[in-house]
Amino acid sequence: MTVQLKLTVEQISTAIMLLDRQERQELTQRLPLIIGVEPAQQDDFGWLRLAESSFAFWDDEAEDIYSDLAPAGNTTPE
Repeated sequence: MTVQLKLTVEQISTAIMLLDRQERQELTQRLPLIIGVEPAQQDDFGWLRLAESSFAFWDDEAEDIYSDLAPAGNTTPE
């Protein structure tokens, strides 16, 4: 007898939010393998995570006025 478990993305997201800190860290380690992320892509994600801190100077409330210049999600020039 075969039993299949079919969860929605919403159900999976909710389950992840219920994990404790240690379980989330373990999931972070396993998830790339589970979803089939190639090792080269994993390296790219690591470099992107490291680069994030270099943009911290943009986290300035005074600069938020520029957020209204373009609609959210509009990242391509027309």
